[in-house]
Amino acid sequence: MRTTLLILLIMVLAGAGMYYFATQKKTLAPYDTIALHNTPDSIRQKLRIFAAYNPTEVTYRDSGWYQQDSIPLKEVSLDSAVNAFDKNYKSVTFYLDYAHAWFYDVEVNKQQDIPYKISFAVNSLRDTLQATGIIDDQQSKQLRLNGPMMKMYNAFLLTYNSKLPPPPPDSTQDSSQQEPPATPATKTITVIRK
Repeated sequence: MRTTLLILLIMVLAGAGMYYFATQKKTLAPYDTIALHNTPDSIRQKLRIFAAYNPTEVTYRDSGWYQQDSIPLKEVSLDSAVNAFDKNYKSVTFYLDYAHAWFYDVEVNKQQDIPYKISFAVNSLRDTLQATGIIDDQQSKQLRLNGPMMKMYNAFLLTYNSKLPPPPPDSTQDSSQQEPPATPATKTITVIRK
């Protein structure tokens, strides 16, 4: 009798342990960091970074960034020189927001369980702001970014067309007469309120 109870107790504990470890989210990298370098203090004070995980549409309105279900985007703190951020992702889009007047978006897609180091720099260039960045996976690849920041409106919608479902084929036309679909823009900005 004692042997049966002991075996039953061991099996229950083993099952509970297996369930616990199976339900734990796997961290895709031990640590990911984001940093702001070579940026003047006058720009750094007005710069904020937001993160959206695999977004299809992002809305900006009333000085706030929102996902398509009206959930505010998570802000990445810039209080220290190097900041760790959410590690459990496969695709993240960062939004650099300068004084709610200019923005720059950067998409990062993870391929392996390796840590990423991301650094940005924002500097004034003529009548706009220039954003540069380096995404380094510390093993084989390094991606360099460079481009002007985009002017912001009071309210606009940013749509990533590559993540939208494809339109259904037109069944009213003969397949031999159908033209190949035009390549859509990778993203579309729709101004809601100027």
